[in-house]
Amino acid sequence: MTDREKEILKLIKDNPFISQEEIASILNIARSSVAIHITNLIKKGYILGRGYIVNKNNYVLVIGGSNIDITGFPKNDLISKDSNPGVVNMSLGGVGRNIAENLAKLDLNVKFITAIGNDIYGEKIIKHSKEIGIDIGNSLISSKNQTSIYLAILNNDRDMEVAISHMDICDELTIDFFKSRKGIILNSEVLILDTNLPKESIEYLLETYKNPIFLDTVSTTKTEKVKDIIGRFHTIKPNKLEAEILTNIKINDENDAQKACEVLIDKGVKQVFLTMGENGIICANEKEIIKIESPKIKVTNATGAGDAFTAALVYSYLNDYDLKYSGSFAIGASIIALQSKNTISEDLNVENIKKIIKEMEIC
Repeated sequence: MTDREKEILKLIKDNPFISQEEIASILNIARSSVAIHITNLIKKGYILGRGYIVNKNNYVLVIGGSNIDITGFPKNDLISKDSNPGVVNMSLGGVGRNIAENLAKLDLNVKFITAIGNDIYGEKIIKHSKEIGIDIGNSLISSKNQTSIYLAILNNDRDMEVAISHMDICDELTIDFFKSRKGIILNSEVLILDTNLPKESIEYLLETYKNPIFLDTVSTTKTEKVKDIIGRFHTIKPNKLEAEILTNIKINDENDAQKACEVLIDKGVKQVFLTMGENGIICANEKEIIKIESPKIKVTNATGAGDAFTAALVYSYLNDYDLKYSGSFAIGASIIALQSKNTISEDLNVENIKKIIKEMEIC
C-alpha cells in the first residue's frame, strides 16, 4: 500500500460516507486521482467495493515486544572491559514491533498489540506506528513500567557481541489482558508471536485460537518458554542454538540440522526454517526437507535480519509460496536488512526482495 493509499483508507475508515470530492479537497489532489487510488485499494482487498465497505478482517496481527534500541559498535577491534571509541545509534525496536514494521513495508494490513510505558518513548512508538500505517490501538499502556530498552554492543564486523534487554513491562501482557482483546485476535488472518510474552499468555493464545500462529523465538533464553508447546505453532524460524534447545539435538552439521527439523515436524509444527547464518537455511514441512544456500555478502548491521526473515515468511504464507520459494524469499528479505545501517531497511519491499533472489540466484 502506498502512502497516499494509506491516507485515503484512513479517511474512509473515519468516515465511510465521505465523497471522492471531499477526499480530494482534504488531500489537495484531483478527484480523478482519488478514484484511481480507491480502485487500487479495492483490487488489493482493503475495500470490499462500492460504498467504501472496509475489509476489517484482512489483516495480520503481531503480538510482542516493542522497545527503544540502543546499539554501539567500535571503530577498531572490540576490546572487552574497556572504553571503545565508536558509534552509538538509537532507534525503535523490539522483535514484535520490527516484524510489524517489516510486514507494513511488504504492503500488508498490520495490527500490533504490545506493551509500552506512559512516557516519551512510548509516545514515540505510538506516533511512528501511526505514521507507517500500523494499527497499535489495542496495545497496553502501562503506568507501572517504563517502555522497554534494548542495549546491544556489536563487534567491528557489525555482529552482536553482547546485549541487555530490559523488558519487564511485557509481564503485564497477561491472560486477562488478552481476554479483553478477543475480537481483534479472533479475526486476524495470521497471528505472529514473539517469546517476550509471558509463558502463560503464549499457552493461552495457542489453546484459545485456531489462527495459523507464527513464532519468533527471539533468543536462546526465551526459547525455553515454548519448548514443551512448540508443536502447536504453524511456522517457526529457530537458529542453530534455539533448535538445539527445542529438540535436545546437538547440531554439528547439516545432517544434525535436518534431524532437528524432523523432530519439530513430528511434534506438530507445519513449517520449520532453521537458520544457520552464512551456511544458509534448512526448510522443512511434512512433505520435504531442503537446504538453501545463503550468498556471501558484506554485513552492515545484523540486528534486524531475523525480523525481516519472519515477516517474509508470513508474506510467503499469505501468497501460497511453496517451501523452497518461501525460504528464498525470506533469505532475500534478510539480505536487504543485513545491508542496511538501520534495523528496518528503507529498501525492503516485495519488488526488491524478488530482485535480490534473481540477481543472487538464491532460488
